[in-house]
Amino acid sequence: MAGASGSPEPRPAAPPGRATRGSGRDRRSSGSPFLRYLARRLILIPVQLVFILLILYLAIDVPSDLTQHPPMSFWGIDQGFFQLVINIFTGNWGTADYLLYRLPWTQTFAYFVPPSVQLAAFALPIAALLAYPMSLLVGWSRRTWLDAPSRFITLTAALLPVFVVGTLVLNALFYPYLNAYGDIPGQGLIPSSGWFFNQYGYPSWIIYNAVTQPTGFPLIDAIYHHAWTIASISLTKTLIQASVVAVAYVAIFFRHARAVVRSTREETYIVGARSRGVSERTLLWRHAARAVTPPFLLIFALTIPEYLAVQFAVEVAFTDQSGFGYLIFSSLVEGQLAPVIPLVFLIAIVVLAWALLVDLLAIRIDPRSAVGR
Repeated sequence: MAGASGSPEPRPAAPPGRATRGSGRDRRSSGSPFLRYLARRLILIPVQLVFILLILYLAIDVPSDLTQHPPMSFWGIDQGFFQLVINIFTGNWGTADYLLYRLPWTQTFAYFVPPSVQLAAFALPIAALLAYPMSLLVGWSRRTWLDAPSRFITLTAALLPVFVVGTLVLNALFYPYLNAYGDIPGQGLIPSSGWFFNQYGYPSWIIYNAVTQPTGFPLIDAIYHHAWTIASISLTKTLIQASVVAVAYVAIFFRHARAVVRSTREETYIVGARSRGVSERTLLWRHAARAVTPPFLLIFALTIPEYLAVQFAVEVAFTDQSGFGYLIFSSLVEGQLAPVIPLVFLIAIVVLAWALLVDLLAIRIDPRSAVGR
């Protein structure tokens, strides 16, 4: 109804609930920030892989082509790189001479990956059990007598070459392991050749004297075939190598994680809780332990290449001829550049996938992240 002056009455403001529902529909139509972040990361992975292939092509293939067929035009370089990308992404990686057998590189990689995955499946939990509480305790403590020895030990472990540590462990465990199993602790995650010869040869489910069937994981295949002695030896060898990997990697991880705990100790809400009389144990294990989990995951994502380097070095030190690290080492020693590009490509996929997984997990568990909401 119009007022006395004839002007229409002002309309009442919309209820807050209605405006909220409208803005909610707008937010839903624009999509979740987490899903948008995930889509961007997934789109970025192929671009990163192609860029890595370009660097490898310019560093390996182009110098070889220029030496064999000089001069090489830019059009030839473009064609060569385009063909390389097609071959790598379609699995056309050529053939390899492995253990006197000529096999496709894709099949050879399929033989080498499962033992390395089995080793990582034990090494990563051991590293987490060592790194998480140790970083919390040392980073939280104000006692210099605890901080100095831990820094000395971790720095010494980080400076020592991994293959030296592996060799020391092999020498220390050689006779105890030999007396327990009649085997030597090196030569992969299955018993050594001498042990099998004493047991009347390799069983039918072990091919090329190193590859187990049907899954390719030595421990799982031994259990599947009810070969309990082989399973026990495989588990023991895996734990030995995994312990060396974990100790060497924790030395790298600890240097970053300790600083995160130190900064968390001085956060405002921690200082406020301490002033209200909350015990240090509660602050450490209930508040700080949860707060440092996302940064710890991000540190792990950033140090994945270091972890892989440590594991590959341990595989070489233990002469694990079925491990991925030994494959890389033997290829470089023999001067075979052909498998280097697909090898680095596979490692890049692992690093990018793990980094994405860890980032997404950290975002989800971090309540301060706007992307995670």
